[in-house]
Amino acid sequence: MKLKEAVERAEKLDEIQDILSSGGFLCSAYFMLEKDEDPEGWNLAFYSEEKDEITAVEVTEDGTEVGVTDAPLHEETGRIRLEDVKIEAEDALESIREILDEEFSVSHEKILFTLKEEDGEHIWRAVFVGKSLSIVSVALDAETGEVVEKEKKSMGSGSSFAG
Repeated sequence: MKLKEAVERAEKLDEIQDILSSGGFLCSAYFMLEKDEDPEGWNLAFYSEEKDEITAVEVTEDGTEVGVTDAPLHEETGRIRLEDVKIEAEDALESIREILDEEFSVSHEKILFTLKEEDGEHIWRAVFVGKSLSIVSVALDAETGEVVEKEKKSMGSGSSFAG
């Protein structure tokens, strides 16, 4: 399912219409999948400026479901403007997987794939979690497709991963 279609479906929900009509916006889109799977849907987050809350919506081919509403994790919540996202999710994920295969030797089991606005730029980010607790994070500019970050970390004892 394309992100734009998922957002359109979520925006039909009364809860999301209320958020958008009071100045709220889409602030995050992500999915998690196993190594050789294709995404089955999107998890979207809509920010209500009025209430300073984020409401989660899961969108799949089977329908939409409103999930948890909670306070944002960060002080500044970025606004996703889909018209500024020129690189489709599928193309970004394919490019990122190629980088993983060419530049990193990490056998991974899970992928967390997100779209967020960071410092005024829309960023696709894939985080690959390896069997040996190593993590690779690769990020692309969602407008140009340029790689903006490549990082490998170990989650073994004594290490942390901030990205």
